[in-house]
Amino acid sequence: MRGPEWSRPRRKRKKLTPLIFDHQELLARVENDRELLRDLLTIFKEDFPRQLLTLREAVEAKDGDLVATAAHTLRGMLSNLAASQAAATAARLEQMGRKNETLGFQEAFVVFQNDVDKLLPQLDVCMAEVCK
Repeated sequence: MRGPEWSRPRRKRKKLTPLIFDHQELLARVENDRELLRDLLTIFKEDFPRQLLTLREAVEAKDGDLVATAAHTLRGMLSNLAASQAAATAARLEQMGRKNETLGFQEAFVVFQNDVDKLLPQLDVCMAEVCK
């Protein structure tokens, strides 16, 4: 006979974290068109540093409108590349900007930068594979 449900030890659930980058999903989005994927990655590599700088400057200036706009742009760019974790942190910054929650800008930007620092090497590997 089994005891009550509450008397059994609980198993810890693994915390589900978003993927940094889903290469398979990205390939599916471009219907496995490697030339299109190479073009997307090239455009991203050209535009991303400029957009990141715009966001950094907006965070430093505590400009909520500019944070929201820059984060929105970055969220779209990252979502297009199936970079869900960085896109989610960009979305958080976007919402903070819209609400003008300036006190949290710097901390949220650090989290975003960490996500980006994990993502960029993975995109470089993807680019190298696509360009073979």
